Amino acid sequence: FKVSERRVTMPEVVQAIADGRMLEAFGAGTACVVCSVSVVLYNGVEYQIPVDPSDPDAVFGPLTKRLRDELLDIQYGKKPSPWAVPI
Repeated sequence: FKVSERRVTMPEVVQAIADGRMLEAFGAGTACVVCSVSVVLYNGVEYQIPVDPSDPDAVFGPLTKRLRDELLDIQYGKKPSPWAVPI
């Protein structure tokens, strides 16, 4: 994947949803690890974000699930990482 880190504005998000370019969205943090975002409320309008268009019952999209699984494997010591030091 090509990764870039920058601020994203809400008008950009809304346009990406309208154009069908918003494939997934998620939040990450210590407690939730990774959590899919399926709806964004902006200026009184709810914008639907697909979780996984190929599976309407999916809890995680493919990229979100991949990242979540990687992080959990590191947290539980199943995968080595410089972020985690065995004690």
